Amino acid sequence: MKENIKFVIRVMVIHVLTYLLCGVVFSALFDYTALYQQENINTFMRAVGSASSLIGPVMQVVRGLLFGLILLLLKDSIIGKKYGWLKLWTIIVGIGIINTPGPTPCSIEGIIYTQLPLEFHIKAAPEILLQTLLFSLFVANPGNFIFPGLRENKIPLISTVLAGVMFSLSGVILSLILHLEMTAGITDIGAFVIMFVAVISVFLVCKWYLSSTSRLKHLVLPLCCYTVLAIMPVVYNYMTRSLFASWLPLGINVIPVIIIFLLNYMGALHNNKKI
Repeated sequence: MKENIKFVIRVMVIHVLTYLLCGVVFSALFDYTALYQQENINTFMRAVGSASSLIGPVMQVVRGLLFGLILLLLKDSIIGKKYGWLKLWTIIVGIGIINTPGPTPCSIEGIIYTQLPLEFHIKAAPEILLQTLLFSLFVANPGNFIFPGLRENKIPLISTVLAGVMFSLSGVILSLILHLEMTAGITDIGAFVIMFVAVISVFLVCKWYLSSTSRLKHLVLPLCCYTVLAIMPVVYNYMTRSLFASWLPLGINVIPVIIIFLLNYMGALHNNKKI
């Protein structure tokens, strides 16, 4: 049971990371904002800046857990096996992308029965194929085969995913409190830069925390996380006179900081570090 729980959590983390990475890269490459506004596509896909799309990254945690639970059925035949990643990717591509029961994008049924232009199927395919390929590689090859030090960096990686998800969620909460359109900040590239700096900083400080024996680390970790997740966005919003300029994130983002600190504290206890 313990190994199964670890497997499900690992699959969830891999899904969220690969999903966010490929989504950001291909959204920029193929300009999803403009693509989703094209005729026939705009009635099929929600706009990039819609409320549902903004909440989407948060829901990937749920999707990742579901993937993990389902893949428990295949775990023994793909994990650590030669070409196990290819077997998993073939199953996902064959059943989940090309030969889906319903008319979805990039599927045979979708091309035949929907009015989606061929351009949409072509532009959607690279992201889906690459994301599922990376997902299959990481899932089927635990340990150091693809990402050196994966096991050693498990807690920092989970903390990074949580930081990114909760950073986005705090923006949604702030929009609701201030009665702003959730799409108001979607074109603010600077905000995405702040988010990127924040999650990278969380990874680095968590990695340091788990290897340090200094008692000051219990103060440094939450202070650094609070700075990048709460103070830095507030300063940026006021400096740029953003619609999101408010002191509320200083209170809202206390919760993510507490969660990340407790996760790393328990990780340090488990690793028998001096605390």
